[in-house]
Order: sequence, then C-alpha cells, then structure tokens
Amino acid sequence: MTMVKTAQAPSASWGDAPRPSILIVDDRWQNLLATEALLKPLGAEIVTAESGEAALNLVLERHFAIVLLDVQMPGMDGFETARLMKTRPSMQGVPIIFVTAISKEDHYATEAAAIGAVDYIFKPINPDILKSKVQVYLDLYTQQQQILQLNATLLQSNEELERFAYVCSHDMKEPVRMMNIYAGFLAEDSAEALDEDGKRYVQYIRDNATRLNRMIGDILNFSRVGREAMEVEPVDTRRVFDEVCVGLAGVIEGSRAQVSCGPLPEMQTSPTLMRVLLQNLIGNALKFQDGSRTPEIHVSARREGRAYRFDIVDNGIGIDPAYAERIFTIFQRLHTEDEFPGTGIGLSTCRKFVRLYGGDITFTSKPGEGTTFSFTLPERAEL
Repeated sequence: MTMVKTAQAPSASWGDAPRPSILIVDDRWQNLLATEALLKPLGAEIVTAESGEAALNLVLERHFAIVLLDVQMPGMDGFETARLMKTRPSMQGVPIIFVTAISKEDHYATEAAAIGAVDYIFKPINPDILKSKVQVYLDLYTQQQQILQLNATLLQSNEELERFAYVCSHDMKEPVRMMNIYAGFLAEDSAEALDEDGKRYVQYIRDNATRLNRMIGDILNFSRVGREAMEVEPVDTRRVFDEVCVGLAGVIEGSRAQVSCGPLPEMQTSPTLMRVLLQNLIGNALKFQDGSRTPEIHVSARREGRAYRFDIVDNGIGIDPAYAERIFTIFQRLHTEDEFPGTGIGLSTCRKFVRLYGGDITFTSKPGEGTTFSFTLPERAEL
C-alpha cells in the first residue's frame, strides 16, 4: 500500500526549481505518520510507502530528492530495497538515509555505506537532527536543479546564438561578393568617367568588401566549431606544418621570415583542428612584427603525460600580460585595423576548438621581445 500526500509549503522557497519530493519507506504506519509530521514543515512533497516493493514501484514513476528507508521490513528489507533502487539511473545520485531500531551493530552501518547510503540513523529519532539533515539534502537538491536549469538555458542560448551567427554570416556572403564584383566592374569599365574622388570611393568599397568577406569567413568558421561532426584520424603534424607554411609562403617570403620546427609527432586528432591552430598561430607570429628585425618563428612539441604540448615561439612585438584573457575573447583586438589588420576571431576560434578536443591554449610573452603560444591536445582525442 502506498500513500501520496502533499505537504503545504509555508516557508520553503525552491525558486524556479521543481518542488522536491521525499520518499519515506516504513512498514509501520505509525512511523510513517510521525516522520511525515516531522518533515512536513520543510515544505517538500512527501510520499510514503509501507514496503520495499511499493517503494520500488514509486521510483519507477517519479523522481525523489531524498529517501528515508527503514532497515527491518517484512519481505524485502531496506538493504535489498536500496540495492534495487540504485540500479535505476534516476536514483544514482539520490541520497538514502537508513533508519533502524534494531540493527545497530557496526557491520550494518558498513553495509549501508557500501550500498551508497549517506547516513544511518538509530531510533528513537532525534527530531531536530533528522530535520537538519533532510534540510541539507533538500537544499543541495534544489541548488543542483537550479544549476541544471541554468546550464540548459545557457546551452540553448549558445546554440541559438551560434545558429543565428551561422545563418547571418552564410546569407551575407553572397551580397558582399556581388558588391565586390560590381565595384571591380565600376573601377575597370568606368575608370575614365570617374574623377579621383570617385576612384578613391570605389577603392574604399572594394577594401571594405574584402575585409567584410574575411570577417564573415572567420565568423562562419567560429560558429562551425562544435556544430559539425569532427573526424579523428592519424595526423602527421609535421606534414600539416609544411602545408601551412606553403599556404603562408607569400607572407614568409615577403618578410624574409625564418619559420622552423623541431620533431613533430603523429597523433590521433583532427587534421582540421591542427591546421586551424598552426595557421592562426604562425600567421599571427608573422603578422605581429614591428619590422625592426627578421621574424623568427619556431614550432616544437613534446609529450606531457597523455597529451602533447605544442609551443609556437616568435620574436614579435609581444603581448602585455594584462590582456591574457582578452585576446581569446571573440572580436577583441589589441590594435587598430591600420596597425595590424584582422577580425579578432582567430584566437577565440583556436581556444574554442582546442577545448572541444580536451586541450587548452595559453601564452607567455614579454612586450617587445616576443611571445610563446602553447596548446595541449590529448594524444588520442575522445569525442
């Protein structure tokens, strides 16, 4: 036989979290009534069951914040009931408090702890102590539910924002491309009809279209991280390094930069991830130079436990450590577009990408002397 009773909530406040439920299991109705009366002022919903079998039926139907379980019951005792409850995924984290009048030897308490009970209380129950303990677990349950709700809300908001950014960026690419094309037609076909101001204005349009197209591409790349399936495969990171250098050959040759690497490993990871990281970090190392010396960039890797740590060392302008967090924030830039062109998305994409694979990215720097960006990646990414 089971009874479901809803207590009034005179003072309890659960915020936006669902009202918690307490399950009390005891074969004596007198004990059920007494415990229910004792806990009623806490404001939680109280559900009672007079046998282990009835309690198991209840946990199949609903979720409980805490269970008070009598040890000695005819048929299925409290220990067996608790073991079967713990086989339910929904009961894995639910605290169980055993209550007993007979089984007071230490080995019973040890057995209760092995099952996963959070407490073992002897009858007669001290009312104040029991209420305090139950209140603590109700508070923990409420906080856990609020955190879960907040996480769900944040996750939904992030997904909506990333979807919005993806859709907007994708739909903006074609108009920007057409604007650039027609500005080019105007510059070529109507050059004689344009005065100097007109030619300058057309060039402004083309320069800004190019910049906007680059920004849209970076936003698309940023929003794609985590949205699309990621392939993990054996990756020769030295080969990726060579491919990135070929892609940056124009910049390397133009600045007479010296770009080198030490032994780089073959590892299980995403080739796209490795290419994004090396392209952004080597590209930044080439870009953020003051022109007073030949750019020198060196890439190395070493094993750290079950991960690889990659260092990209340059002799560029360096970064003030005060901006340690800001540089990884999307759209945050430390320099004007005239000083160093860019979108402020590259490093945030790197951090988002590398954390998704279980690694992290940091840097050390001395302004005026250079910077070392370091990122770690698990030897074998598990997604």
